[in-house]
Amino acid sequence: MSYLALLNYLDKNKIEYRFDGCLADLVSMSVGGIADLVVYPASTIELVEIVRLLKNCRYFLLGNGTNCYFTSKRYHGAVIVTKKIKNAYCRENLIYAECGVNLTSLCYLALSNSLCGLEFANGIPASVGGAVFMNASAFGGMISNLLIKSVAYDIDNDKIVTLNRQKHIFSKKFSVFRLGKYIHLSSEFLLEKGSQELILEKMQSYLLNRQSKQPLNLPNSGSVFVNPDCGIASKMIDECGLKGLSVGGAQVSTKHAGFIVNLGNATSDDVNNLIDTIKKRVYEKYKINLKQEIIYTE
Repeated sequence: MSYLALLNYLDKNKIEYRFDGCLADLVSMSVGGIADLVVYPASTIELVEIVRLLKNCRYFLLGNGTNCYFTSKRYHGAVIVTKKIKNAYCRENLIYAECGVNLTSLCYLALSNSLCGLEFANGIPASVGGAVFMNASAFGGMISNLLIKSVAYDIDNDKIVTLNRQKHIFSKKFSVFRLGKYIHLSSEFLLEKGSQELILEKMQSYLLNRQSKQPLNLPNSGSVFVNPDCGIASKMIDECGLKGLSVGGAQVSTKHAGFIVNLGNATSDDVNNLIDTIKKRVYEKYKINLKQEIIYTE
């Protein structure tokens, strides 16, 4: 695999990159090996050009790294980190945000402009790109309810396109971006005017709720499974007596059964084997196949 054209572009434009990047440092689960190359574009223009130059190479797009983990072996490919792509602004009731914007910072941008609707997202440790990719939701709120359009790079046709809400094909923990045809660049959200005092009160309430129920003191990747239509995944896992179950350094959280935490030395095999055990036990008890929400990349 040759990165010659890419490296020439990165050096010419002074774009940060590093060989042999540690993936465990880039994901909230702190699980992952070494990537051949890690690249940090600072604009959507740079992001698109990097993807173009990697057309015949393997690559993975990473935002905040809070809903995924990598193999503990070597990842033979490039990882593109979007954290530097973080322009955001408000215009009347509209909020524009690029893919690397932190979701919580977007909540505070809405708050400062007295716009309500995003309160549910306060504390979700995702980038805007990841939130749209996964149709992030909490406390009855959902990104798809606010989004009006996105700008994306159409990989196959090598062009920038605008996708209206319908073209996102939103459903539970799903959007068109999961199909791999488009790279998310930015989105616009439509909110409503509201009371700053009430908006802040809701944001603080949701954040306190997360802190009291989720194992935020240990590395994790958030909810491991999508809730099935007939129940709540964490409740099923708990009722199977799996809280505290460990495989190597990976453990079903004793605080919230829907989370797997890294006790300090977890490998991808530990996490995968624990997930397989959970799926098997839940199926034995409920005859339900849990769908994995967090993304694993070998």
